Amino acid sequence: MVAEVTVVIDMLYLTLVRFLGFLPILLAAIVVGKVLSLYISEDRIGMLLKGERKNIAGASVLGLVTPGPLAPYLPLLKVLQSGGLSISAVAAFITSQTLVGPLRAFLEVDMFGPVFFVLRVAVSFVISISVGVCFQLLSKLITPAIPSSERKVNPR
Repeated sequence: MVAEVTVVIDMLYLTLVRFLGFLPILLAAIVVGKVLSLYISEDRIGMLLKGERKNIAGASVLGLVTPGPLAPYLPLLKVLQSGGLSISAVAAFITSQTLVGPLRAFLEVDMFGPVFFVLRVAVSFVISISVGVCFQLLSKLITPAIPSSERKVNPR
């Protein structure tokens, strides 16, 4: 029992030391990510996402480099999709952004090494393109829902 408590205390101590070591890097990554997100406008995203095949690859690349959680990007994706962005590009972006996210790069490189990180990003990119292509093939079966915020209560 005493040995188990000692192991838990050692693990908590090591976790705290690692967290405090990562904290400056994490804070720098958050600041850099926020600054980058200020320069990615709807127009720039729209320019990168022209053409069906190109927009799947472009959406995957954008998903790789967009910082932060996915939630703030969903309304933008809906606006772009309403303006003609294919559902396959939306699926590719969501998949890529969820799998990678640049803010984790600093932590992953430190913990697992740069080779691991590069391979994981490459595999994630291939996966997101594959999802986009699958959605492109199934696009005739998929009709995007109208968000509840846009639905009329009494359609008379």
